[in-house]
Amino acid sequence: MKKIAVFDFDETLVKENSLSFLFKYFLGKRPLFTYLLPIFTKQKVSRKTIKNSIKQHFYMLSLNNKSNELVFEAGVNTAEKLTPIKPVIDRMMHLHAQGVEIWIITASPQYFIEGIVNKLQWPVERVIGTLLKEDDNVLNGLIGTECQIEEKVARFNTLIASEKLTCSVEEAYGNLPVDIPMLELAEKKFYVKKGQLSPFINN
Repeated sequence: MKKIAVFDFDETLVKENSLSFLFKYFLGKRPLFTYLLPIFTKQKVSRKTIKNSIKQHFYMLSLNNKSNELVFEAGVNTAEKLTPIKPVIDRMMHLHAQGVEIWIITASPQYFIEGIVNKLQWPVERVIGTLLKEDDNVLNGLIGTECQIEEKVARFNTLIASEKLTCSVEEAYGNLPVDIPMLELAEKKFYVKKGQLSPFINN
């Protein structure tokens, strides 16, 4: 039976939110907040939807007419700007040395995180992340269902079923509360807060 450990990426393996680095890579040095005026001038945008609207706005601005290859390259060129969280990286390396496969399940774009992992030469077997929509192999600036909360579990289970894998999730690492569904996949659960690693016990 295959043994797996699953890790969130942003604020779990690295201190930062990597998505802002992706947007800056394609949009340049101009501060990101200066792109937000079209969002706030829309009267229909509510507080409940503002975060998602901002994210969709930046995806469209930065990735429309790009390719997944360029997104992967952005990850390669971003990797060394990120700050790994040492206790989590140490745990990842230890698990790998014990023969446990390392999987990353993240809300960030899958190809972007694959580029980062490739550059850092981490022993990651799989990256499951948000998929970017394409028209004739060209990104259209839209995303599919964001790979977060329950969707992380759905994507993991779909992959396991489609490849008919027999596995056990030994350990899981993420943030609270958004990664609780993913943590529940594992026998041993850990959460990361401000760079500190702690066991998670769901009462």
